Amino acid sequence: MALLRFAGLISLCLLLLWQPVLVVESSSAQELREESALETSTRLQQQIALFDEQIIALESEFGPFHQALLEPLQGLTDLHIEAGDFEEVSGLLNRRLQLLHTLEGPSTLNQITVLTELISNDIRLQRWGSVTDRFELIHLLHTQNPEVDATTRLASLEELRTWHQAAVYADEPRRRVTHFLESREIQKDIISRAEREFGENGVELIPWLYGYAVDQHRIKAFLSSTDELGHAARRDIARREARGQISYLREGFNVVERIQEIVETLDNPEAEAMAKLYVADFQLLMREYSNSSFGGRVATRSRGNSASTYRDAMEMLQEAGIDQAKIDAFFQRPVVLPISEYYLSLDAAMAQQTTTGYAVNTKEQEGENRVITVHMGDFIAWNESLPFAHRPAMPELIEPLNEELISVSLQFTIDSVGKSRTPRAQEAVPDTVRARRDAQDAIRDMQFRPSYVNGRWREIRDVTMRYRYPPPQ
Repeated sequence: MALLRFAGLISLCLLLLWQPVLVVESSSAQELREESALETSTRLQQQIALFDEQIIALESEFGPFHQALLEPLQGLTDLHIEAGDFEEVSGLLNRRLQLLHTLEGPSTLNQITVLTELISNDIRLQRWGSVTDRFELIHLLHTQNPEVDATTRLASLEELRTWHQAAVYADEPRRRVTHFLESREIQKDIISRAEREFGENGVELIPWLYGYAVDQHRIKAFLSSTDELGHAARRDIARREARGQISYLREGFNVVERIQEIVETLDNPEAEAMAKLYVADFQLLMREYSNSSFGGRVATRSRGNSASTYRDAMEMLQEAGIDQAKIDAFFQRPVVLPISEYYLSLDAAMAQQTTTGYAVNTKEQEGENRVITVHMGDFIAWNESLPFAHRPAMPELIEPLNEELISVSLQFTIDSVGKSRTPRAQEAVPDTVRARRDAQDAIRDMQFRPSYVNGRWREIRDVTMRYRYPPPQ
């Protein structure tokens, strides 16, 4: 009888859940009537009350820790999310988590679904410490279950790392350096575990190794920040490690060279050429730092190294059978360095540019194709204190964190060594003096891979970009 009553309550709940969808027949199609705010509120109150009655009945029949409670608790959670009552959602999700602990044990992987819902809800409530705890628990569950493979364990650790990087712009300013330091330690742990699993020359290491190399440039961004974040970074990173900024870029360069050695084992000429390209990128980044710190003599030597390495990469692409027109099109495109991802093919690298809105227009002049306009697409900065550091990718679980960004459209010139000149803000949303100034300053601090046209590194004018960054906290 109890199961019959339970089935009847479920049927009634489903009927109520479908109440707001009123179908009106027409000659061409069916149209759905939108609810008014009052109708929505009334419906939600009715449905919530019904689920509350169902849960009370089940608790009376089976007790507070029965499997039958999971489904109505899920339905009640969804209704409170729709109603925007996120504190109530938090309590319901924690109760579901407690139920799973009791029914299936504290190490059950079925908790992960509820933990991901808790992460989304904690983000809505801006409970950043709780978000960290949930990601750590997900990784612990993967570690404790022997049926979970090494790749899944590494992926959960990577999600924890990327969360810490996302928290650099989400959490309060005083916590930002701490999150970054946590992400660095996790990155080292990931590489160590991956080396044990795949070997020190395993191709699977490449994304994590390259992420570590890019992080060395991000350290430079932290240490050169002029506000309280930079002060904290110089106190917590530079003093503790007793290293200069150039040493981090050199470490990144060494890691990229290690990746090159791994790629050389693949017997893939195009991938080897791309590996050479990334080596040149880090040579250029070191040149840029040397230029600002030690003067032109060191800068000129480093610039020559990067120019020569870029040409080696071009020649290797030709030898790999890549169409010359495609090679020319790729190298005439200036890009912000360092590139955020490691690509083993020219097509993959160019496809990524397209996703950010990159566009090139050319026209015939004196019998040659010349680039006349380049739109570099969107650049999203990490936060206002790290204006020339590209925001790292966010884990999928924290999509609710996609807050509204300040947006500034700019036009500028990139010279033959990859530095910008005369950045001009054309429009901004919101349109403030600070937004325009911050965007222009960020462009000046960026290092670009310059444009290579007809055998020469060339200045390119009237480059445009949409620069976006989180509002200052």
